[in-house]
Amino acid sequence: MIKTLGALILLLLSPAVAQELPPLPPDPMGLIQEARALAPEFSADILLRLEGSRAIADSAWKRRLIEDAFKAGGRAELPYRKAGEETTDARASRAYWDNGLEALTLQTRAVEAMLELDSQRARAMFEEISKPQVPALSCRETGAPNLSAYYQTAAKIFARAFTAEQREKIEHIQFLKRLIGQMESPAHVTPTVRLIFTAAMTSDERQELVSDFAGMLWRISGSARIFGSASFQLVPVSAPPRLPPGVRAAAPMLESEPGQLPPQVVATAPTLLPALRAYIVRHVSGPRCNEDIRPNQLPTPVSDFNYLVSAFDPAASTYKPISQDEAKPANNAGTYERHTWWQSDRSKQVLDALKWLNHGNRNLPGEARFFTLEERQTEEWNSHFVDALRLVEGWKQSEESAPEDWFGMVSEAYQLLAEKAPPGRQREAAMTRYLNVMETYYASTSHNLWFTQLKGQWRSKDPWIVEQLSTSANPVMSVYARLNKLIAE
Repeated sequence: MIKTLGALILLLLSPAVAQELPPLPPDPMGLIQEARALAPEFSADILLRLEGSRAIADSAWKRRLIEDAFKAGGRAELPYRKAGEETTDARASRAYWDNGLEALTLQTRAVEAMLELDSQRARAMFEEISKPQVPALSCRETGAPNLSAYYQTAAKIFARAFTAEQREKIEHIQFLKRLIGQMESPAHVTPTVRLIFTAAMTSDERQELVSDFAGMLWRISGSARIFGSASFQLVPVSAPPRLPPGVRAAAPMLESEPGQLPPQVVATAPTLLPALRAYIVRHVSGPRCNEDIRPNQLPTPVSDFNYLVSAFDPAASTYKPISQDEAKPANNAGTYERHTWWQSDRSKQVLDALKWLNHGNRNLPGEARFFTLEERQTEEWNSHFVDALRLVEGWKQSEESAPEDWFGMVSEAYQLLAEKAPPGRQREAAMTRYLNVMETYYASTSHNLWFTQLKGQWRSKDPWIVEQLSTSANPVMSVYARLNKLIAE
């Protein structure tokens, strides 16, 4: 009896029962119900998009959607943004495309949405996010982490989620001190620098945080791949680019007048510079990835550090710049294997065919223009279209090095064919094939790569394209397309 009574009390206190939500129109309600049944990253993304749209005006519903998205987002396939290959048309680049579907991105998006409704709850949610764990990737691997979302949201929490009473108790400073104390990798270090030096606080508070940061910096070491990807804007003030005399340099990370250092950097330099110098030298003098070795050129963090030192201490009487010898890598640790698309014989033929359909492969000056709709209705253009469609239809997976490469290029080819074909039978044929590839390979492809190949189709302003996606057998495409229609209304 006691257990039953306790369970009843808990049930009555649960959000679903304690606050009965008002009814919604059928369209948004249907999307919410369907979104909850999708894979976590798609579910969270759709719920957040709905919450931020005009379709959801009730604050109780907004809170519910944010909470649900936060929970679902934490189960996303990718833990955080990752760096892919250098070219955009490559397997890893497409698999790590910035679609906003990573667990860290989705949860921080939910926190920021909640910040508009309830700052105290937003802070509690942020504290629930697991600290991003960073593996020691080798130079032969891609996927270096980008944790900027975590620290950018932390900056907003710091600025907006502490009451006057909490600030009086310096809880906001303790919040940042906890983040600094959690640093374990260069991927944590670089965004923490920006957070410390851009957040509004007193000089004494910043000095205390810099002391904690410097203390942590002495013990942090990361692999060459992780450091190389996290070295941009590691130093609080970036060296200005070399520009012609009289041309103002691009603004550094912290705003300041040309030739002057921001006062918050000057005030903390005695604490920051020794630790920062040792941290940089420790990494640049160790193994370095091939793409981060530039003959006769210092690494970016070294150049930035030396600029900072020269501006702060021109005579180098107290702080010495990092020398060429100190910045010499211990060895070349190699690089990753490229998986660039459009390299096989078949893919090159398809690419040439797509180029012709786009602009006729005209390279002469004055002829570099796209075919008009009228030109794309000619017999010549239609003949080329049929040839291109056949090329793609005969494309076998065995012609590519991996199924993901084949899927990515084939889906892209069909999508481009559907976009270029004038309204009618040919366009419908290309779209049917595109939808079939997307529906067939959804279950065997990483969610982010698959969604990358969906590209902006679901957000198209072409009602015909949106309608094709709306009726797709794949629930993700269908829900996104109907979401597009709802938000556009």
